[in-house]
Amino acid sequence: MPDRKDTMWQELDETHRGEFERLYNTYRLQEHGYCARRTSHADAADAVSETFLVAWRRFDDVAPEPDTLPYLYGVVAKVLANLRRSSGRRSRLSAKLQGLGVAPPTDPIAVVVRNSEQVEVEQAVRRLNPKDREIVMLYAWEELSRKQIALTMGMTEAAVDQRIHRSYKSLARVLKPKVAAMQITPPIAEKGGEA
Repeated sequence: MPDRKDTMWQELDETHRGEFERLYNTYRLQEHGYCARRTSHADAADAVSETFLVAWRRFDDVAPEPDTLPYLYGVVAKVLANLRRSSGRRSRLSAKLQGLGVAPPTDPIAVVVRNSEQVEVEQAVRRLNPKDREIVMLYAWEELSRKQIALTMGMTEAAVDQRIHRSYKSLARVLKPKVAAMQITPPIAEKGGEA
């Protein structure tokens, strides 16, 4: 299997490859300094890498001098915002679990039970049709609003509501004993009709 970096380089012609290398060598330290003043060292390195990956993918859109650096700062600002949102979601989820008294179990039997329940839920979600599965994952795991899901999927909010409700009912049938034990209910009342 070819290395991802090798594949990326093959897609750029020699002229663009040289221009990209110049771009990277000229601005990587400035980009890293920008990030390092706003986040941890590890996140700064990741953000710089992601920024130059975006610049490589959208090389024809990179602003010419003297606007190149501000363009790259705009890209890295978005990358950092995404990192903060991801970190915030992890922190909120951790706080929510701690507030519910859900802490990582130390009892080996509890760990095995929790892992098996997670596997069952993941298998049940995989059994949904691809569109419903994506909607459930966007709603439950990515924490997008119905409006955001509708925009992402090119659907109406009502269609998203119907698909979420139908998917929850389907998951409840498959996971009935687990769902009853966890007291999970569908997020909306059934409206009928197909999405």
